[in-house]
Formats: sequence, structure tokens, C-alpha cells
Amino acid sequence: MNSHTDQKGERTPSNDAEPPPPSLSADVYWPMMKSASLIAAGELGVFAALNKGPMLVEELAARLHASIDGTDRLCAVLVQTGYLVRDGDNHLRNSAHAQEWLAQAGDSDLSSGLRWFAHAWRLMADLSSAVVRGGPSKVLWDLMQEKPGMGASFAVYMKDHAAGVVDDVQRAVELPAGAETLLDVGGSHGLHAAAFCRRVPALRAVIYDLAVSMENTGAQLAEWGLSDRIRCVEGNIVHDEIEGTFDVITYFLVAHNHSDSDNDRIVKKMARALNPGGLLVVYEYVQDPADRFSVSPTEASASAFDLTLLVETGTRIHTAEDIINRLRDAGLKDILRTDFQPAHKGTIFSAKKPR
Repeated sequence: MNSHTDQKGERTPSNDAEPPPPSLSADVYWPMMKSASLIAAGELGVFAALNKGPMLVEELAARLHASIDGTDRLCAVLVQTGYLVRDGDNHLRNSAHAQEWLAQAGDSDLSSGLRWFAHAWRLMADLSSAVVRGGPSKVLWDLMQEKPGMGASFAVYMKDHAAGVVDDVQRAVELPAGAETLLDVGGSHGLHAAAFCRRVPALRAVIYDLAVSMENTGAQLAEWGLSDRIRCVEGNIVHDEIEGTFDVITYFLVAHNHSDSDNDRIVKKMARALNPGGLLVVYEYVQDPADRFSVSPTEASASAFDLTLLVETGTRIHTAEDIINRLRDAGLKDILRTDFQPAHKGTIFSAKKPR
């Protein structure tokens, strides 16, 4: 975060990095077209089509079942963005980072993000109205119920996103000795529950989430060979009670989807469901209010996400102090905070239930 310490030892925002002069073309039109082109490329499968080798525009258009003229214009922008490269013989190929991240060819496939951003892009059309209202006309989870495939697209994106931090999480979380049961609240894709189970052979897990968020989770667990150790339970953590007790409960990137009052109830509900000596682990993005207007890439990302939440769920990013106080109010002790690096990866909070 971009800040400095004054003579009293207090952190104050620093604005050393001044933004460039405003330009409607540079600040609005080009970013809009760049985003639209990348999202369209993801929906059409441009990068996956070029996975196995370069193609002429005509060949690519045929592969995409698209017009030659439209494909040519789209690819011209993708070349300008650096995601495609046009060779001297007019063949198009993926750039190195597009091949690594978006071609569905390696371990770091982020193409699901483009498919999800296609949904998010349409939601952002309501931004000005959401600013006036102070929230969405309909929350994201209700929209998922109405739009087939939207929930599954979100879950796949969250799984691929989680793949980038799963090792960080495993290094940061020390499980209680002898832990045998784990509840993953809002675990949707099951990636974190699977990682804990692979780490501890005696561990059994429950993924607790909305039905719309677990459309493909069962099949994924079967593919991983973990169906006998991880089961899915449908429920709404805001309104429903947790059945049973657990040695470990994880609450990963869910708090920002709920209000302060709902999170108060949820954390207390999870604390009650912990066995004595059990561990509650909260993973979240946090932002210090003093840093909200600091000019830095980290704060820009946090502020953009905070604005996204206004449109999608009507909630906001929580502060670290909020989360820590919530854990204390639930009667939990030995609270630890671990900040991932780089900072945009988020923060882990863990707390124990007294024996």
C-alpha cells in the first residue's frame, strides 16, 4: 500500500504517483474496446483455436464459425493489445502470455476469467443506476438462479482463480493436531477442501454452498478421486444452520459477499459449529480506509473490486479490523493474520476456539 509514517508514528496516505492527464480516448474508449475485444475473444475461443499453431485470418474465422471481416477486425485489436502476434506471412499466433494464460494449454489457464467477465461486463451496464440506488437491482445469486450457466461459469472462474493461491493458503494455515473434519463454507469449486484432504489423509470434508454454485462440483470431486472423502451440502449460510461440528472451518472469499450484520451472525454460527480447540480460517481481500484514495496499483485493484461489489451484491470490502473484531466477538482466541505477497492475493486470518 502506498503510505508513509509521520512523526507521531501514524500512517498517512501518500500520493507520490500522480496519474497522467485525463484523456477520454486513453481512459475510456481504448480500455473499453480492449476489454470488449478480450472478452469476445474468450467467448469465441480465439486463443484456444490458436493453441496448436498459427493460422491465417480466413482459417481462424472458419474455426470460429465467424465472418472473415469480423474476425479480421477483432484480431487487429488483439494484436494491438499484445495478446496476438501477426507474423510476416500474415499468420496469427498467440503471444507468449496469451498462450500461457488463455489458450487452455497449461497449468495457468485463466480463460474462464474471460468467460466470467462476459457476464460481469453486462452487469456493469447498470453501474450508474447502482450508484444512485446504493446497490444492485437484483443480487448476483438471484441472477444466477435465473440465467442458466451463470453459476457454473462463476464456479469455474473461482476455481481457476483459487489455483493461483491454493499453495499460499496451504503454507499459511496450520491445522490443529489430529484434525479429522473440515467444513468449507462457500467452497463451491472444492479446490481448497481437496488440497487440505490431500495434505491430511485422515481428513474428511464438507463443502457447504448454494446449489447453483455447486453444479459441477460433484463431478470434479469424482475426477480427483475424492468423492469418498468430500461431500457437498446445499444450504444458505445466512439463513440456515450448520449441521454437525468440525475441527476446521474455512470461510474463503465469502465475507465480501455479505453485509456486516450478516457476517456477524455467520461468524458466530461457524464458531458454534467448531469443536473445542478447533480452527476457523477466514481468507479475504481487505482495505484500510486510510488507503482508499492512495494512488497505487494495489489500491486501484481494491477500489475497482469494491465498486464491482456495489453492482453485484451491494456489499463491500471489509477492513482487517472488522474481521479481527468479529472473530473476537465470536469468542475465538489466538488470532493470527498472514498477508500474502503480492498484496493483491489477500490476507488469511485464523482463530481458535478455546478448549
